[in-house]
Parts: sequence; C-alpha cells; structure tokens
Amino acid sequence: MRRLFSSAVLGIMLASAPLPVGVAVPDMPVAQAAPRVEETAMVCGYALEPGDTIGVIAPATSSGTDDFGNAIKYLESLGYKVKLAPSCQANYGYLAGPDVMRAADVNNFFRDDEVDAILCLRGGYGSARILDKLDYEAIRQHPKLFIGYSDITAMHVALNQNSHLATLHGPMLTSFRKKASDTDYTRENFARALSGKLYPDDIPLPKDIKLQAIQSGSAEGQIIGGNLSILVSLIGTPYELKGVGAILFIEDVGEETYKIDRMLQQLWQSGLLLRVSGVVVGDFVGAEDDYEEGDFHLDEVLSYYAKLSGKPWLKGVPVGHGKNNLCLPFGSRAVMQSNDDGTAALRIVETPLQMKHKDL
Repeated sequence: MRRLFSSAVLGIMLASAPLPVGVAVPDMPVAQAAPRVEETAMVCGYALEPGDTIGVIAPATSSGTDDFGNAIKYLESLGYKVKLAPSCQANYGYLAGPDVMRAADVNNFFRDDEVDAILCLRGGYGSARILDKLDYEAIRQHPKLFIGYSDITAMHVALNQNSHLATLHGPMLTSFRKKASDTDYTRENFARALSGKLYPDDIPLPKDIKLQAIQSGSAEGQIIGGNLSILVSLIGTPYELKGVGAILFIEDVGEETYKIDRMLQQLWQSGLLLRVSGVVVGDFVGAEDDYEEGDFHLDEVLSYYAKLSGKPWLKGVPVGHGKNNLCLPFGSRAVMQSNDDGTAALRIVETPLQMKHKDL
C-alpha cells in the first residue's frame, strides 16, 4: 500500500528520496549555519533523595488493565515514595481521563509541595490535547524533575519553551512493569539520573554500543527533541519546536523508512533542520521490519538529510523504544562531535538538576 500515492505526492517523495552513497547532489540547497542566539536560562528541578516522593501522572493513554504494582515496588526499592494522580486509574476512551482531568493532574502535582518529581505513567496518545490547559507560569515557579518519553515529547517541548523547564527524556512507570522489558543498563542509569549522579559527563553506553558519525562536525547547544512523529505533529501549532541553535534528538518506533523520510522532509521544509546546530539519532525500532527490495535503508535516509542540512549528525544513542533507554536531560547543554573516521561522541556539559544540600 505504501506505493499507492497520488502522482503529486509520489513526485514529492521521489524528489526528497536519499541518493546512493557517492552520488553528487548538484541541486541541493546550500545549508546555512544554525543561528547563534543567546539561550534562555532554564529552571531545573531538584535531584531526589531517599524519602522523596515521585508523583505519577497519566497525560496520555490510560493504563487499561496493566498492572504497574511491580513498577511502583521498583521505585520504592530506590528509596522513594510514590503518589498516583487520579488520571493513573481513569479511563476515557483511549485516554487516561478527560483532558481537564489530565491537565489538572499536571498543574496540581507541580504545585504540590509533597511531590518532589513527576513521572509519566506511559505514552500512547493524548499529551498534545492538554498543552493549552497547562499553567506554564506556575510550573516555572515550581520547577520539578519531569520524566517521560514517546508521546510525552509534546510536553517536553511545551515545558521547555513555555516554562523554560529542564526535563528528563527517560523511562516511564510502565517501563518497569516487568524485568524482562528493560535492562540493567536502563535501570541503573535511571536511578543515577534521578539522584543527579549521571550528568554532567559523557553519555554512558552499553558495552556493545558505539556512537557513529553520519556527517562530521561539532556542535554545542541545549539538547531537545524526542519522538519524531510527535515533533512533526507540532509543526504549525503554537507548540512547534523552535530549536534555534539546539542539538536535536530524534527517535521513533514502528515507522517504515519512507515514513521517516517524509517526516524528516517536513522538518527540513519547516526550517527546523536549519535552525538546529546538530542532530543526534536514537533508536528507530522496526524501521526496516517491512523492508522490500529497492527501498531505501534507514542509514541512506539519515545520510541524505544530514547532507541536506549541512550539520553534524551522529547515531547509535541508546535512547527511545528499545530495551536500552538512557535518560537524556532536555534543556541542558551538550557537546557533540562527529569525526571523519566514523567515530562520534556526545557529552552533557551542564548539570540538569539542582542539589538540595551543598554537601551533596
């Protein structure tokens, strides 16, 4: 079915399709350097200590019949208390309660002095529906560690741009339902991230993973982004990612390469790939599951847009919908380096959390 487009759409797809390695692109627009701007100072939440309370909210899809008792026990094993918002146990169609309920849970937990950090229950769909109902000024005045990924990308972008809040792209409560659904790497680095012991530093990698350059160069800026599908869905809305001078992170799940091509083409045409200073690529789980002979491979698609943007790109960051899901601090400054020999590095150079006591 993916080739049954109208001739107009097909023409656009062919015009934007990646070329084989080594083929020149004489008519490719000349990429411009990312604008240099003075970045807005971010407000940060506090690193957690034993006895602190993690508030769990459900801004998107409901838990359905999922049992997250084991996940709560995991958080308690780290020394934290857990407080569930009403939306965590609500069902409203495919959402975790009506929009007003889910938004109220977000606003209330940021104002609640008993809650020290906010963890999302799961992704799915629905976060974008509550963006116009959030109290961004109150959130800015009560900064807390906010954690989630996938559909939660919409909230990361909105909180970053409207509240200037540094957030954490990382596992959610349902990520820890079963030990088989994640890895020791994910759990250990999640625990370190909550306690403020993970960054600043080079991002830690599993033993069998190495970062790889897609296009060489170096860049520095606040890292931001998330799920590619969600980033594209925000274009043309008041919550569109501006990303001026930022390092853009992207990942996705269950999207075939032609769909990834189409979404990256939209990021290009919207100007985002020119506004950012570099691009970091995480997991694209299942991108080639339905590969057919003659299709472009994921690496070809990524290489095309890296060359089109003229910015440094790297891949291999173990972040997203795979079993290894490293926490990335959005809104914190990072430095990326992609080398001509194919090697690459990514370092978080700014502390993403405040410490409650000087002796910590």
